[in-house]
Amino acid sequence: MLKNEAHTPAAEMPWTIQSPFRMRPGLARLSPAAEAAPPDLFVRDAQAGAYAVQKRQVLQAQPRRAPVGAVDPAVLAAIAQAYAAQTGVRLAPEADALAEGLQEDFVVLHDESEHGADTMRARFLSVCFPSNWDPAGKLGMDFAAIHAPVADNALLQAGARGIIDMAFRQAPMLRHVWLLTPGGDLAQHPETRRTRWDDAVAAADAAGGRLIDQVFFRVERQTTLPLPALRRGVFFIRVLVAPLTEVLAIAPDRSAELREALLSMSDAVVAYRGMAAVRERLCAELRPA
Repeated sequence: MLKNEAHTPAAEMPWTIQSPFRMRPGLARLSPAAEAAPPDLFVRDAQAGAYAVQKRQVLQAQPRRAPVGAVDPAVLAAIAQAYAAQTGVRLAPEADALAEGLQEDFVVLHDESEHGADTMRARFLSVCFPSNWDPAGKLGMDFAAIHAPVADNALLQAGARGIIDMAFRQAPMLRHVWLLTPGGDLAQHPETRRTRWDDAVAAADAAGGRLIDQVFFRVERQTTLPLPALRRGVFFIRVLVAPLTEVLAIAPDRSAELREALLSMSDAVVAYRGMAAVRERLCAELRPA
């Protein structure tokens, strides 16, 4: 498995595996109220330089994919101010500078309640590292439309109004979404040829080894920044990736916890995550000897 300078050390990867697995909001407050610099909104670490390099490559190779949409300069200034206040790093309050300088991707949502619609819509997306979704395709969508393709999304959709009000109008929030992927690239745009599950299976079989040795643990650390004075909200997505076996080695119970979560996934979720052909093998390899 090739080393990627942008990979997060296994010991620093969030471990938020729960069973039974459900598509749920899972929001936690970062601070009691909206602040100019809420704690832990961003994570800037030793991989910052490698992230900037890979973001620059995406921005240069795919200029029509990121960023997309229009953004108020005041929003960019608010993001840059919050980033400097928390990390001490000053970035120019410009779309390109923030797209490259932040390790997080970000989406700006417009509050349209004043126009009679109690919703917020994505009007600007700076997403270099999507997890198999097309950022440009989400432009102009509200929460319900964005999450419509998600399998077993009833809990998310039922809580949509409360999630929007709490996370984008009231207080900064945090949630984690974890994935298993057959490739370790940060950028996982659906139109880009990447390592597929069948590639990982073929590599494991050719080496006479385990599939889990080819798999990566991917986490989206998602945070929100309400900007009620601007009638805007910002959604940040920090992608962290590490080889799965290294993450599992941190604690003895992790393999069993992951196996239980995979077994508890509905067939719809497994299909949505593209693991229908590999779940059984992954679970077998995660079983204690």
